[in-house]
Amino acid sequence: MTTTDSGRPHLHAALLDPSDMHIQRCAQALQSGELVAFPTETVFGLGAAVSQLGAIEGIFKAKGRPSEHPLIAHVAPGADLTGWVAELTATMHKLMNAFWPGPLTLVVPKGERMPFEVTGGQTSVGIRCPSHPVAIKLLKATGVPVAAPSANRFGKVSPTRASHVLAELGDRIPFILDGDVPEVGIESTIVSLLEDQPAILRPGAITAEQIEAVLGVPVKSHSEVSKTPNSNPRVSGALEKHYSPDAKVWVLPAGELAALELQNKTLCVGWTDEFLAQADALREKFGEVLVEALSDKPGEVAKALYATLRQADELACRQVLFEKPGQTPDWEAVNDRLKRASA
Repeated sequence: MTTTDSGRPHLHAALLDPSDMHIQRCAQALQSGELVAFPTETVFGLGAAVSQLGAIEGIFKAKGRPSEHPLIAHVAPGADLTGWVAELTATMHKLMNAFWPGPLTLVVPKGERMPFEVTGGQTSVGIRCPSHPVAIKLLKATGVPVAAPSANRFGKVSPTRASHVLAELGDRIPFILDGDVPEVGIESTIVSLLEDQPAILRPGAITAEQIEAVLGVPVKSHSEVSKTPNSNPRVSGALEKHYSPDAKVWVLPAGELAALELQNKTLCVGWTDEFLAQADALREKFGEVLVEALSDKPGEVAKALYATLRQADELACRQVLFEKPGQTPDWEAVNDRLKRASA
């Protein structure tokens, strides 16, 4: 650690491979009130033990995140939730048994042990159990829930590589624990269990239909929830503009590409033959056009989405032209992230 001209400590994050020794070292760092970035199956998170209020405050400072924005508490498989949530209900048990470990966050009444600093002052808390093996080992070794939003500066594109975290927060946090690339690539589905009818507050890899199949009751879709935003608890990733690169993002059907007049370096991202052919034509016409072909499967697009948006900034692109996804439920999470990135 060095010192800045103002006398404040200047951090250089240690990038650690996920050996048992390094996982134990990071668990001890969390227990002693330090921040640790670590991989989950969704994105890399910036973690602080919920028992360390100074570290919780440090998350908000490192990210430049407003303190009223709640954090999600991450727990290990089989962790005792007594005191962290108000009650373990039958509905919670059904969803935990079906989807944990995995990319599903449950919003439930908080317990007396869960600090208001984690919940953004709310009486509810978002809690989940990630499935990434490195995250599981870290959480087990830490022994308490770990609050962890995405490990990026507030409003920017979530990281899916340790290198993304290092580039964005390497001078603000002490430890980055590396690991395999997240399998899901976008943030968890958030479902509220605060009312009689469960409600999707943020779409993700687990759909409302899947949750309905487990619970046997209707689940309010994210589109329904969006019609009454002020009646729902605040949750991560709900801002109108979010997950945004520096480049301007446009989401367009293939038929609208041909009419574009491009003036700056542009990245075209798509998967259908029609879109990619139009993008190639733009490259021949304007020269400064890069074309990225993705899979046509929603899950594969989701996994590649954030790395692709970050690539646009790494290549100094001024624009990203993204193919408009389908409007079926399996594309809902990708559509949600692109809508916020292009706002």
